[in-house]
Amino acid sequence: MDDKFIKELREISRDDRRRSEFMIQGMKETLEERKQQNILKRWIRRKKAEKKISQRFNPNPHSDQK
Repeated sequence: MDDKFIKELREISRDDRRRSEFMIQGMKETLEERKQQNILKRWIRRKKAEKKISQRFNPNPHSDQK
């Protein structure tokens, strides 16, 4: 999602039906952009997410467990 999308989203009232439709459209565009990325970038993004999750739930971040 780009800055223009975020700005427009902030201008729409939370009670407005268009907000949810706008958010759904933005997520679809984001997912489509991710699908268009090459496999290496997708793999790196997935590994970063896995690392963040493991660090969050690992009681000792300096251990050698993966």
